[in-house]
Amino acid sequence: MMNSLNLAEDEQAWFISHQADLSDMGFELVTPDRNAGLLKQLELELSPGHPIYGNNANVLGAFSGTDDILLKLDSEIEGARYALVHLTWGGTQTPPWPSTQLIADLDEWLVSLNPSPEEELAIQKFNAQRRRREQRRNQLSQLGFYLFIVLVIVTLFLAMMTQVKPEWFGL
Repeated sequence: MMNSLNLAEDEQAWFISHQADLSDMGFELVTPDRNAGLLKQLELELSPGHPIYGNNANVLGAFSGTDDILLKLDSEIEGARYALVHLTWGGTQTPPWPSTQLIADLDEWLVSLNPSPEEELAIQKFNAQRRRREQRRNQLSQLGFYLFIVLVIVTLFLAMMTQVKPEWFGL
């Protein structure tokens, strides 16, 4: 059975201090109404054998666009007081679904979400290559458009020239 609790003072302070990082990832705190709805969905999806089945929890927040919710568990599970759950929105699931990541420490979890400098460099390199490919694709698309316009003009010119009578030019 899940329940809805208010954030503890230390959790509120943590969320406030990490608001920018969390916001960049699409994380948002949930309203009490949304909290109740997410808990109802979670309860519907969990079944015996799931790591957090039967544990009371509170939705701390949700990630927009991913169906992931961050929970505070009322009791510790395998050293974790938090869980990140990916809701399926498909009714009761068979464990290990919905997929769940147990989180012992929110700071460590947040650091694990941020890429290392090497990963960040690889991401930047990948994005630069993707932008170059996109630019080339746009340039080719523009070139194709201009060639099409030239082809239409030439075709219209040739069509007009086949209709021209020599006497028009005094020949």
